[in-house]
Amino acid sequence: MVEFELWWLLIIPFFFGLGWLAARIDIKHIISETTDLPASYFKGLNLILFHEYEKASEAFSEALQIKPDSIELHFIQGNIYRKLGKIDQAINLHNKLLEQKELNKEQIESVKAELIQDFFTAGFYDRCESLSHELTSEQYQEFKLNILLDISIKKRDWEKAIHFSQDIEKLFGKSQRFPISHFFCELALEKFINKKNEQAVKHLEEALNINKNCTRANIILGELEYEKKQFESAIELWKRIELQKPEDFVLIATKFLESYKQIDKLNECLSLMSHLRESYAINQIDKIIFEYILHNEGPSKAEELAKSNLIKRPSIEVLDQLYSAQSLNNDTNSDVKIIQQVIKNTIGNRLFHLCSHCGFKAKQHHWQCPACNSWETISTELKDIAK
Repeated sequence: MVEFELWWLLIIPFFFGLGWLAARIDIKHIISETTDLPASYFKGLNLILFHEYEKASEAFSEALQIKPDSIELHFIQGNIYRKLGKIDQAINLHNKLLEQKELNKEQIESVKAELIQDFFTAGFYDRCESLSHELTSEQYQEFKLNILLDISIKKRDWEKAIHFSQDIEKLFGKSQRFPISHFFCELALEKFINKKNEQAVKHLEEALNINKNCTRANIILGELEYEKKQFESAIELWKRIELQKPEDFVLIATKFLESYKQIDKLNECLSLMSHLRESYAINQIDKIIFEYILHNEGPSKAEELAKSNLIKRPSIEVLDQLYSAQSLNNDTNSDVKIIQQVIKNTIGNRLFHLCSHCGFKAKQHHWQCPACNSWETISTELKDIAK
């Protein structure tokens, strides 16, 4: 056993030497490739790192004058143009590339893929869709399907969106059940608008079959029952949210309260909502209950609730609730009203629904982020951006 260990001690330096030699060869190869590039190329890369895109564009323009045949330099410049919103220049750049007769089939498809992104960014979806069908090589099939999917979403053609999502899932093994469930919800809303409720319900059931945690489907189903004054059915549908995604409960909390009030079980509802608040730290439930009490039972009851919450969970938001209730009492002095307004203005300027994917700030909840188009990344609760 001792001899075996000594043998390994002798051979390790040998393999280390081989690794060092291989690394030296790679470095020499990299150096030989990069020495052919103009200095403006490296200057442009450095400017991109610091997000100085205008200056980077100038540097790559200079690099293109030195190496006009470099497709890679054209692609980098085209990406910078898109970043700067100079879509016309990006389109012209890539169209001129396509006019070069010496491009092979693979290069032509690469240029077309860039041009498709230009058209998509510019909102020329029909041209983008038409050009996408010209991509025939295997390496661009996933790109092609994703672009066609994005176009379908932009056009709100949800049936096509479902079709392309299913193709992506089947051909590339990437689960699409999450976005597909939302596409079915969008279809359902369209059917509701056209008074085709049975078809809408069918779409919502399809959404739940694909994604059992689709709270949006249960929310819409519950709202349908609520509109028919089937309050107990609405409550049962909304109760499922706790087992799916509890934080989404705030989206229907007010109607949830009203439904329980209609069947004379408001205390049971308040107990259940308190459970949700404590179990899942859904802070906004306190505010929803406060506003419901304020509008239905008056400022005195709401003031008592705010004082109780302020002792249990002191915060500027609860203090705002207390002053809001006090300011509605006839005997409240003007100083309280001034303080309450100052607090409300301060909170209002820093509370937003935030996208966890791109940081987009919204004053109302969206199922799809308006900035990055991600689904269910906008927080259901208002976030304090000052924290």
